[in-house]
Amino acid sequence: MKDRAIKNIIFDVDGTLVDSKRDIAAAQHWVLRQLGVDSYAPEELYPLIGKPLAETFAALLPPTLHHRISEAAEMYKTYYPPRALETTTLFPGVKETIEILRTRGINLATATTKLTVGTRRVLQHFGIAEHFCQIQGSDGIPFKPDPSVIEKVMNDQAWNRNETLMVGDTDNDIQAGKSAGIRTCGVTYGSLTKDQMISQDPDFLIDRFPELL
Repeated sequence: MKDRAIKNIIFDVDGTLVDSKRDIAAAQHWVLRQLGVDSYAPEELYPLIGKPLAETFAALLPPTLHHRISEAAEMYKTYYPPRALETTTLFPGVKETIEILRTRGINLATATTKLTVGTRRVLQHFGIAEHFCQIQGSDGIPFKPDPSVIEKVMNDQAWNRNETLMVGDTDNDIQAGKSAGIRTCGVTYGSLTKDQMISQDPDFLIDRFPELL
């Protein structure tokens, strides 16, 4: 039944719909500097974007500072939101493609590690929130690759797994989609290189957002 037409699409947000890497990396870089870690340039943090904060700071902080991972995450949560849209943009073709998908009757939702309120703010800022029937963040929900955030959307919307697609830019997005039993589409313009995304074995692969059409 996996060859049934796709009627529902669930999107990751950072690195998939929006190019937010500079704002996110700048906030993470600020946190690291507050903790005395000056060994990274902001662009070196890009590959970790989209990961849970605890996982990110566990990778970036030296073992001697691992007892401050939770503190680092809280500092980021305070520092980042007021600066979340300073340089963030939609990836090329996102707004137009989203509008076309809706005219074709495709249902749209998000499943992101961001909080729902922050996700809604971003989508409203770019004028595309109205096209989503559910804007879902990871509020009290296990982070991807756990499929819980995807499962919540599908349960809330009563969507058929065989008609649903997960689109994302990280290994966690693809693994979560597979664990949820739905088809997956990897994008090559986000956190992972094309070869890294191919290694995740998504059902589909796109180099530009409009290729979804």
